[in-house]
Amino acid sequence: MIDKLEKKFGKYAIKMLMKYVIFLYATGFIINLINPDLYYDWLMLDIDKLLSGQVWRLVTFIIQPVDTDNIFRVFLSMYVYFMFGIALEGMWGSFRFNLYYFSGIFFNILAVIAIYIFTYNVIGYGYSYPIDLSYLNLTLFLAFAATFPETRFGIMGGNGGISMFTIIYMLAVAVDVAQGFNIDFKTGVLTLATSLVWLVIFCLGPKAKFMLIAYVVLIAVDIIQAFGSGWIVGTIILIAIGFSLLNFIIFFISLKKKHFAPMNPLRKQFKDSIRNAERRSEPGADGGAVRHGKIVSIYRPSANAPRHRCAVCGRTELDDDSLEFRFCSKCNGSFEYCNDHLYTHEHKT
Repeated sequence: MIDKLEKKFGKYAIKMLMKYVIFLYATGFIINLINPDLYYDWLMLDIDKLLSGQVWRLVTFIIQPVDTDNIFRVFLSMYVYFMFGIALEGMWGSFRFNLYYFSGIFFNILAVIAIYIFTYNVIGYGYSYPIDLSYLNLTLFLAFAATFPETRFGIMGGNGGISMFTIIYMLAVAVDVAQGFNIDFKTGVLTLATSLVWLVIFCLGPKAKFMLIAYVVLIAVDIIQAFGSGWIVGTIILIAIGFSLLNFIIFFISLKKKHFAPMNPLRKQFKDSIRNAERRSEPGADGGAVRHGKIVSIYRPSANAPRHRCAVCGRTELDDDSLEFRFCSKCNGSFEYCNDHLYTHEHKT
């Protein structure tokens, strides 16, 4: 289904989509800095005003009002969202990443409608909750963890030095925690717990698949704080979170066996050897498959032969055991690349 859509509409995909998302993020920061009420009065997705003819709100609501109390967190968020978005677009391709992100925006609209209906039935009037792109952007963490599960993070600079990113991160954490305890002790503790999770991810360098823990902690903090204001507010937040996860769930199910979660290289090599058996009459030196009637003979390389080889530099896992190898979904054929050349090689057509 998605392959057919890509063939038909792929040429309309927006390249470097996260660049424009970050621009909207910065615009929301400036608007909130100049006039915090402008977004809520004229831009947010208000169902009542939408029905009265202000249709531009279907688009302008994505200019999220960014909190200006912590400038360090603003820069940190823009950097992290951009980094994850570019990596996902490089692996999936522009069309699939566009489809993922825009479907998330569509589900955000559905969430506002669902909340409006819920509040109308509970309290007697519809309330348009101002959902921004925050929960959608958080699903980028889940998508990244599912696509690059073995990737490790670290914010320390080269040669043991401290990078500028590290300094900004520490400042953002310090301001957030101070503001949290300034509100009350409970808020301070929750903010500190969230900050410690990110500290573990960025400093200790666990594998990306453990970012699920960070997502759960962030969402749990939001839910706890929401239900602290009453069950109606808590339910509204649950609806917003639930709808924000739909694009991730749909893509994970539909693309799990193809592009979303890269296939195990050994399994892919095995399937390729079966597929190529029809065209090959003799096994190659590095292994292959030959079909004899209905029998397929699989020839595997010797125990000392490398299992992965970069199509650009020729390095294998025997040259450097820290290298990671992946197949490119956009190349025509089974071409494997090391982590240094996965995004920089020329696609083979």
